[in-house]
Amino acid sequence: MGAFLASRRLVAERLTEMVGYRAGLAIMESDFLASLDRHGYPHLYPPRKAGTVRMRSEAYEIMSRCVADSFVQPGALRAMRSLADRVHDRLQDEELAWQVLGFIDTVLTLGTEQERASLETLEERGRQLLRFMQMDTQPPAARRRLRETAQRWHGDALAAAIDAVFEVEDFRDASNPWKRWARTVKWSDVVKLADLFTSDSVTASYGRFFDQRFVPFLVSNYEELAAIHWRKFEALVAEHFHRAGFRVELGPGRNDNGVDIRLWESGPATDGEAPPLVIVQCKRERRKISKVVVKALAADVAWEKARTGLLVATVDWSPGAREVVRTRNYPVEEVNREAVQAWLTVMHTNNAGLWLPS
Repeated sequence: MGAFLASRRLVAERLTEMVGYRAGLAIMESDFLASLDRHGYPHLYPPRKAGTVRMRSEAYEIMSRCVADSFVQPGALRAMRSLADRVHDRLQDEELAWQVLGFIDTVLTLGTEQERASLETLEERGRQLLRFMQMDTQPPAARRRLRETAQRWHGDALAAAIDAVFEVEDFRDASNPWKRWARTVKWSDVVKLADLFTSDSVTASYGRFFDQRFVPFLVSNYEELAAIHWRKFEALVAEHFHRAGFRVELGPGRNDNGVDIRLWESGPATDGEAPPLVIVQCKRERRKISKVVVKALAADVAWEKARTGLLVATVDWSPGAREVVRTRNYPVEEVNREAVQAWLTVMHTNNAGLWLPS
């Protein structure tokens, strides 16, 4: 790649504009500086008082991918690595990874008319030739040919591995910063990243309670979860259950008598509303949940005549809290930091790439 003349202001404008356009998220210079620092590349940003500097295209791509990784597409920086590394990560099977890469190279280079190569031959070809391989984007017809030939030669495992290679290459292509103007939705507005930490609003343009544009940031910067506004944490939990198909009532936030969220099975509300199926207490904490909190939730479950209580927290329960639930058989369940992280991952992928509103 070449180089171009750039200033600190020009780089800042390009990076913030990319995030605003592709993700509908307004960030500040301090936000993407934190991203560069977290990924280990703060030295690439032009220093203050440097004026115009000659910046290599590779350096700008790394910065762009750091910022995209943090605010737009988690994994964008890792997608810079070789195809072999990314396929190994995806398949978690070293032999199969080398076999599928050797197979792709064999078919694309030699065609499908030659004598069928053994898996051992394909693996050896992959190991010897393809350690730093990148693959050009293949049209649908070529993909079908590769998959059908893999299926015919070696069965389901290699055919499925072909699909995995396409997935990782498609992600690399989609996260390419040189395609920064490519986006799949025209945002109706722009939301400030700072609102995630300062605003108590539970209305969202892209989501029912929690705006989807915050989700990639939390997936990539999960350590920030405990720092977001407590009301935004409640909205995040409500959004998870809304997407899971429950009818959700998010409480007023203050003076809610300890019940942040009520859940019913899907369907419209009725006169003489039945007791909620589940009541939820949200705790955005840094210390472990004490047994006093758990006992209070159990009392609320009994009062509300609910079936279960969920305590969703950014931390684990204390041993004492778990013990009192076990010994008294309280209908209360723990949803800890790891579980919330899994929720966020699902909210981001929704089984088929980036979730977008219908």
